[in-house]
Parts: sequence; structure tokens; C-alpha cells
Amino acid sequence: MRVLVTGSQGRIGRYVQAQLEEAGHSVVGFDVTAGDDIRNPAAVRAAAQGCDGIIHMAAMLADPKDDPNDVMHVNLQGLWHILTTAEALDIRRIVTFSSVNAMGIFIGESVPDFFPIDESHPCRPGRPYALSKYLGEEMCRLFTRRTAIATVCLRPPWVIHPDGYATVRQRWAANPEMEWTPIWEYGAFCDVRDIAAASVLGLTCPDPGHVRLLLCADDVMTSGPTSRELVAQIHPEVEWRGGVEYERDPFRALVDTSHAKAVLGWQPRYRWDMSS
Repeated sequence: MRVLVTGSQGRIGRYVQAQLEEAGHSVVGFDVTAGDDIRNPAAVRAAAQGCDGIIHMAAMLADPKDDPNDVMHVNLQGLWHILTTAEALDIRRIVTFSSVNAMGIFIGESVPDFFPIDESHPCRPGRPYALSKYLGEEMCRLFTRRTAIATVCLRPPWVIHPDGYATVRQRWAANPEMEWTPIWEYGAFCDVRDIAAASVLGLTCPDPGHVRLLLCADDVMTSGPTSRELVAQIHPEVEWRGGVEYERDPFRALVDTSHAKAVLGWQPRYRWDMSS
């Protein structure tokens, strides 16, 4: 398969490109560091010529210093150019990077309605980046409804690289409160290698139509307390919907990824408890 990868030189993109090539796919890179501009529809279409699939990661991230107008311009118009290019060139599979922030309950926006969190949780984003990701998902849903081109929207949490585990533990050792202040991200993280694997599977899994898939490691990032203990300590008011699975695995993630596993055939390989 020949695949257009936007954001191919980013912190995730490099891993995605490497795993695609390891799987025997041909990669067409598209990245701002090479002078490529996702806001230029002609450039996007030229790069996508002859491609069978697209993995779209080019975006502005959740930096409060960024101009909200720029965030909307890059994230939404850039995605629009990907979608219209796919339709024009009859590319039938798009994997695009959304974010857990589309839900509006991460980065301190609001408290969840229940644990564990899954795709049924209502979305209520308010900040520019979060709103751009939610609107992008809606754009994909309506696009797939009209064209039948599959759109796989991945929602990763905090992305950790192989050298990041030791760094986090060192920071917590120096200042234990950093684990939950100023905000707590529910212990959610995902190794960049697992995220790249989900991206590749999104291209080759059976046609899912339009899907939004939470990604997360199978366990929580924690200094020691179990998942239930963390919830009781930080958000005791939130409804608990977990079952006996949290007795069998006390450190089980508070983000439910069963949908991604079923649709993609994905299984995260890297856990927090393996990194010490």
C-alpha cells in the first residue's frame, strides 16, 4: 500500500512511518519541516497522487500561546483538504488523529461523568484545540456518511516515548504532587510505538465506516495507588461503572479501549508497570 503520512517528521509521525515501512508499505511524507503546508490544497493533492490510504497527523497542538484562529485554520482546514483530496482521488481509507481532548474532560476542562471512560461519554470541548478535534471528528462522520470513504479517528491521551518513563519517575520523586497537580489526566498514557501500531492497523482493518477510537495503555500511570484508590482520592464524587476486571487487575486503565481492540485488532504492548 502507498500511504500519504502528514506530520511524518513529528514525535509520532516518525514512528508511524517506520512501522509502515517495516510492514512493507510505501510512505509519502508530508511535513512542515520539509516546507509542506497542510493549508495548501494543491500541495496535499499532489502529494496524495497514487496513494491508497492516508494517515493524517499534521496539526497545531494544545499550546495556550498559539492563536486560536491559527489552531482552527490548520486543524480544520487541513483536515478538510485531506478529505476532499481522498474523494477526488478515490482514496478509500483515512486514519486521522483526533485526541482525548475532543471529549472536553482532559487537560482540566471538566470532570468526567463516570469511570471508566469510554466512547459513550458525552463530548463537551470548549478550548480551541479540543473544539477543533471534536469538530474534525464530526466533519469525518458526515464525510463518511456522504462518500462511504472510511474515516478512523484515533483519540490518544498523553503520548510517552521510550525515554519518557524514567523522566516521569524522576520528576515524581523530586515532587510527588506533580502526579495530580495542577491537573490529573486519570493516569492515561499510551506508548508512541503502540499508537503507531494502531495507525497502521487503521489502514488495513475491515472497513469500519466512521469510528472514533480511544487509545490508552492497559494500565494507569501511578506512583503506587491502584486505579480505584486514585479515583477515590481525587474524584470520589464520580460514578463508578467498573466491574470485577478491576479486582483482577487493580491497576487497570481508567480509559476503556475495548472498542479500538475490537475494530482494529489492536493490543497495546507497553505498560507502566513494565517500565520500572
